[in-house]
Amino acid sequence: MPHRRRTLAWVLMIGWAAAGCGADAGQEPSADPTTTTTNATTSTAAASTSTSEATTTTAGFAGTLIEVRVSGGKVETAERRVRVDRGEPVRIQVEADVTDEVHVHGYDLKRPVGPGNPATIEFAADLPGIYEVELEQAKRKLFDLEVR
Repeated sequence: MPHRRRTLAWVLMIGWAAAGCGADAGQEPSADPTTTTTNATTSTAAASTSTSEATTTTAGFAGTLIEVRVSGGKVETAERRVRVDRGEPVRIQVEADVTDEVHVHGYDLKRPVGPGNPATIEFAADLPGIYEVELEQAKRKLFDLEVR
């Protein structure tokens, strides 16, 4: 998962810069797909096209994406403890083969989940500490969220 987060952050950063939100926001975009800018947010028109496709799959989210799958009573996630910086946007996506409720303790955020009904919880991790995320009724821990 750490590699996926870095890759996602890189893809989103390029998309952000290509959309004109980076340091070179005042520059006019080039119509020539071989032209690159000469600053830290270098991109090509071809890269912009592929980036916008990747951004679409993440709905423009720039933060930590935590994916969890619960199947046959087993929890599948890349990390049992996910560490994020204070103030960082967090999106938790849970798929489950049982009907329950995903609960982020401490933030008291809850979303229903079930077969064919994934839960998505998105928030700014602005409270430092370690918080359990669980399937509430089953009392099944999914992971710990550590906000530093």
